[in-house]
Amino acid sequence: MRYIETGKVEPGMILGKGIYDFSDRILLADGKMLTEELINRLAELGYAGIYIEDELSKDIRIQGAISTELRNAAVRSLQELNLEKALEFAEKIVDQILEAKTVSLDLMDMRSFDDYTYRHSVNVAVLSTVIAMGMGYGREDLIDLCVSAVFHDMGKMLIDKDILNKPGKLNPQEFEIMKQHPQLSYDMLAEKWNIPARVRMGALCHHENEDGSGYPKGLTGEKIHPFAKIIHVTDVYDALSSKRPYKEACSFSEALEYLMGGCGTMFDKKVVEAFLNYVPVYPKGSMVELSDGREALVVENYPRNLLRPQLRLTDGTTLDLLKGRENWNLTILRQAGGALAQPYES
Repeated sequence: MRYIETGKVEPGMILGKGIYDFSDRILLADGKMLTEELINRLAELGYAGIYIEDELSKDIRIQGAISTELRNAAVRSLQELNLEKALEFAEKIVDQILEAKTVSLDLMDMRSFDDYTYRHSVNVAVLSTVIAMGMGYGREDLIDLCVSAVFHDMGKMLIDKDILNKPGKLNPQEFEIMKQHPQLSYDMLAEKWNIPARVRMGALCHHENEDGSGYPKGLTGEKIHPFAKIIHVTDVYDALSSKRPYKEACSFSEALEYLMGGCGTMFDKKVVEAFLNYVPVYPKGSMVELSDGREALVVENYPRNLLRPQLRLTDGTTLDLLKGRENWNLTILRQAGGALAQPYES
């Protein structure tokens, strides 16, 4: 299967991966032939793209870092503000990732506008856990980090939805209200006796920048908790690469370029370097444009060589950018589709 933007889906295409709601009820089953009416409905709900099954991608199978069931259960616990359940699911997220022989971060999560905040929090938790594993964190540290990431945006649930989903730039007063959400998250966690201080600090400081230009405390460098440094990177990455009512999604490669450009000012360089080692620039199942003008499908990514994946041209020919002298001069120009419509603002 391969990923395709909703705007490029055509009637007659076959859905490759089912779409579920909060309650694990199937909205559209895999194998469903898409009609113009269904395509329009997906666009109305705010889905940036879907997976389809076709001849070019029929042998490509993509599994997430955690199961769909666990992801949906964690999302529901946040939606219901069930903190005890969310704590339980955070531990399960860590254990599923630790138990996996190989962790794939290729699967692009399909979110509507309505469930963005909850699924974003789970995505950030998964990304943060994988990055911290690469940085040498042990299980107990990973669990606390994952909990902090799951709850990092919980304070947004107390922010006016008209501000959260405003289709345009926030005015200064609205932005000041938005900037309250890390403190609100901290305060909600502080009510729980069994939440460690470092979990609360990760949520409180996830918008602090290395150069002191962040909020709510304007902390710099080593004064920022390590959990917050990791969550800051994964939070911005997932936000940039997500479609929202007020902005289009940018491509994953553009999101990574933003992270690299912010090293030392916004982000901790060591965290960004770890991120680049474990998060594919061009996810499996996505279409890319090559420097010679051809389009190709990403078939496989190589660990620590994420800029040189194995590709399949539209005529079915395999093209491995990591092997073969004839491919050394070829580069990937861009992921097909996706553009950074406006600067990041949170």
